[in-house]
Amino acid sequence: MPKVNSEDLLFVSKSPKARLDSLAAGASLVSRTGREIKQLRAKAAVDRLQLAVTFLKEAKSLYKGGLHLRRTVVSRGYYSMYHALRSAAFIHHGGDDHEQHTVLPTKLPNDFPDRARWENSLKSARLERNRADYDPYPRRDQEFEKAAQDVIADATELIAVARDYIRSRP
Repeated sequence: MPKVNSEDLLFVSKSPKARLDSLAAGASLVSRTGREIKQLRAKAAVDRLQLAVTFLKEAKSLYKGGLHLRRTVVSRGYYSMYHALRSAAFIHHGGDDHEQHTVLPTKLPNDFPDRARWENSLKSARLERNRADYDPYPRRDQEFEKAAQDVIADATELIAVARDYIRSRP
């Protein structure tokens, strides 16, 4: 067993209870899973990206189904984009500190490919999703055709970009 040094004991002696509780929870998590926190973060990011893929598949299926569900397509497509970017932000920042829908676009990693484009695309998709989910007008579902097409195209491309970004992280 490694020897405890004075620097480590000083760190513990000056730590607030909340920090020590977090450290204990982390140590327990590592012990239970047999994986380091960094590995668990990477797994969580990949799993969130898979959720993005699931939402995109749902959007595409609804779109191709011939049903007039364009509002729902816009919503599922937005959430696909949201989770793809949330996974990239999570892996970059090391935690899920920026999950709020209005905050996430401003917290994309600076090195995320074509960052400004994706920030704007996510904001636009969110506005369309809000319109589709909350506004009673326009009443005709077909009025959301262009938004549905755009969000599917953007989400499809974004998932590939986010997947490459996550894979490139050390």
